[in-house]
Amino acid sequence: MTIGIICFACTAFAQSLLWRVSGRDLKAPSYIYGTIHIQDSRVFAFDSTVWHCFNSCEALAVEVLLDQVDYATVREKMMLPKGQSLAKMLSKEDFALLDSLCKAKLGAGALFILNMKPFFVSSALLQADLPQEMPLALDLFFLQQARNREMYCHGLENYMDQIKATDAISLDDQLDILRQTLHETGDMAASFDSLVLAYLAFDLETIAQLLEDTLLPNNFSHVLVEKRNQTMYKGFRKLAKKQQVFCAVGAAHLPGDKGLIGLLRKKGYTVEPVKFEWNAGR
Repeated sequence: MTIGIICFACTAFAQSLLWRVSGRDLKAPSYIYGTIHIQDSRVFAFDSTVWHCFNSCEALAVEVLLDQVDYATVREKMMLPKGQSLAKMLSKEDFALLDSLCKAKLGAGALFILNMKPFFVSSALLQADLPQEMPLALDLFFLQQARNREMYCHGLENYMDQIKATDAISLDDQLDILRQTLHETGDMAASFDSLVLAYLAFDLETIAQLLEDTLLPNNFSHVLVEKRNQTMYKGFRKLAKKQQVFCAVGAAHLPGDKGLIGLLRKKGYTVEPVKFEWNAGR
């Protein structure tokens, strides 16, 4: 599970993942599409309405240009402080369970993630339980399509800012999350399937309710969602003044007074839901 799908906050909202932004200082409409960072084929089955909006734009904006990330540097930031290891931080029983789960889900024992921060280990274990029917996650798929069309591609933020946001969670809290992941992996996978079903139903309020009981502290939600919403809003607004933009960002960033839609409306933009359907047989 990636960082971009952990938190969600919203108020009553029209049922859509696709939104048309117009008015004020925009010469032509741009679009915002709420994505989810998974490879489940169901979330790729949107109808031609989405493609029509995508193809009408000159540029794509995503959270991060993931095809340009320096993963060697990112991996360094995912590591525990020198001298610490999961073997020292977990009980013998929990570390043995971690080792067996890593072998079963990731194809190698716990030694290869021994010095990784617990948050990222939890994410890797949860991600391994999700369907991987498509070659790329949805946001990367849009980026690939934009590259193929030779569209302008823009990142609204720096990936390192996402990674550094995890420092808002203490190592003790991260360990609690990891322990829960070790002992309740099946329940979490079922909960995530409920999340995907809510996504497919365009039901933002249900998604919010499903994530209300997250173990993540409030300050992490503020850093991961609200502060990043401001960054994305400013970046999108700047781009949309110059060219028509299809903005594909995690659905968590759309709703609520402090979400992209609310922020744009407060500044006088017209933001309207665009209805579309999922293709039959998804």
